[in-house]
Amino acid sequence: MNADGTIVARKLCKSFGRHQVLRDIDLTVAAGEISCIIGPSGSGKSTLLRCINGLEAVDRGVLKVNGEDFGYVEKDDAYHAVRPRRLAEQRARIGMVFQQFNLFPNMTAESNVMSGPVLVQKKNREACREQARELLAKVGLEGCGHKYPAQLSGGQQQRVAIARALAMEPTIMLFDEPTSALDPERVGEVLAVMRDLAGNGMTMLLVTHEMGFAREVADEVLFMDEGIAVERGDAREVLGNPREKRTQAFLERVL
Repeated sequence: MNADGTIVARKLCKSFGRHQVLRDIDLTVAAGEISCIIGPSGSGKSTLLRCINGLEAVDRGVLKVNGEDFGYVEKDDAYHAVRPRRLAEQRARIGMVFQQFNLFPNMTAESNVMSGPVLVQKKNREACREQARELLAKVGLEGCGHKYPAQLSGGQQQRVAIARALAMEPTIMLFDEPTSALDPERVGEVLAVMRDLAGNGMTMLLVTHEMGFAREVADEVLFMDEGIAVERGDAREVLGNPREKRTQAFLERVL
């Protein structure tokens, strides 16, 4: 059975020194599903995404991405970290868009989008250039490929970042508060691109404060607080009729 585009986490734990950031997190994202993670600052949302993308190694628990153990192998009843090359192969199938755009300032938009396929995947440069143009058009930036990041608005830069992630042809897209660094009038530009991705069946897991967007596009919502998965369920049910008092108190403040 093809498990591409799936995420399964069971009893996931992560600490930094004595500070436990993730406490026995359970999460399931099916292929083509859109899941949102919400919660107050410092609740572990971004750390969870970074673990799923291999930017942080989990301490305990089970993490399967695209149907296989992610970042480790089980051997002789123990877990062993995979070799760096294998981890890079696993990570290449996961696109991630951060709060900050992280574009190369000395590269044009087109070159930024091409960078992963050319430098990492060693693909043909001209084929990658054509793909970059198509992806920039897909995110509403046709004709902007020659511009440098400094010549683009924040919303445009974030859309270039999304195109760059898509250029690697990922099975899963992770978004870490992709609109938080944008001016309010630019937020809609990025949400429109994400809405289009959702409509095309891309598996998406995003940390967001945009509750209206979460209610509109998400299949499931996970509410986190102090490293704990407090409540998880159907997006409209959790956002409209939360069961847990902690979830209720949070939503009363942000809605």
